[in-house]
Amino acid sequence: MKKYLALILALLMTLSLVACGNGGDEGGDGKKEIAILVPNADHGWTGAVMTYAEETAAEINEAGTYSAKVITSTDANNQISQVEDLISNKSADAVVILPQDNTLEATMKKLADSGIPFVMFDRIIDSVSDKAVASVKGDNEGIGAETAKRFIADGLQPGDPILIMPGDNSSVPEMRNNGFFATLKENGWSDDQIAAIKSTDYTGWSRSEGKKLFTEWLEASTVEEITATKYIFTHDDEIAMGILEALKSSDIDEAKKEAFLNAGVNLGSSSGLNEIYSVLKGIHQKDYTAEVAKLADLFSVTYDPAMIKTAIGDMITHLDGGKVEQNHVIPVSVVDATNVNDFQGFGDAVSK
Repeated sequence: MKKYLALILALLMTLSLVACGNGGDEGGDGKKEIAILVPNADHGWTGAVMTYAEETAAEINEAGTYSAKVITSTDANNQISQVEDLISNKSADAVVILPQDNTLEATMKKLADSGIPFVMFDRIIDSVSDKAVASVKGDNEGIGAETAKRFIADGLQPGDPILIMPGDNSSVPEMRNNGFFATLKENGWSDDQIAAIKSTDYTGWSRSEGKKLFTEWLEASTVEEITATKYIFTHDDEIAMGILEALKSSDIDEAKKEAFLNAGVNLGSSSGLNEIYSVLKGIHQKDYTAEVAKLADLFSVTYDPAMIKTAIGDMITHLDGGKVEQNHVIPVSVVDATNVNDFQGFGDAVSK
């Protein structure tokens, strides 16, 4: 009996050692586990990111070399808990993450110190970027720069009133504004003129919040101020759609709406939402033709959510032993009514 007990104990110890040796491999099949952390679909762009992440994870799992799982978070605190759980439980061998915002800085430092390789996507936390396998992002400064160049081509002069409608408190709006301001300075704007540029509160990348903040700006501004503001830089197509929806509603003072529509506004946004492409094509089912006709210019600078595939691909290359570009910036393009048919948007197409 003692001999049998000794054999059973030895077997259990062997199995225990094997299980410990699997590290982040939850399935116990020897495959390295890649955790892909993205926010829940709180608007069209992040919804598309989540969809592309899930598609890529399925492709990885089908290929069989690695195992991948997508973990979504409701807010920054939720994502912080998820990352810290991965670290403490050693439940992943690699991480690809779109941070909710900059409040993850301390947690990302813990991830960097843990030795788990990670790729950051879109919202880059600078203090840990040198420890990342790669920081993959669209050219956020390029979005700001291209918007400023377009406004200047449309007639913007140093000191002209501009309204900015930013996304949130992450690195993304900061970089977009930096690119915008740097280009203005290169074209004769002074620091004081740039400091005088007005900005709304953060929109949270939300169409409804963009609509609300735009309406509040109209209400708080005089007809003369509205008429003088001919350049509006929104950080996302959802925000631009919020402006168009506000103009179509009956919630705005009629005199101020007319002042805005007759000002000859140049409206710039970014991302590549199919809805804004439908507006540019003149086929949106809500028919914004009249509103767009009153605008002097409407354009969107690309920021493709499919870049998450590039971020995940960079991690695969790293795990395969390949070389990865640590600061991986994806170029941008300006889309307007003249070239919109050359671009593929994301989200549902909304047409007549």
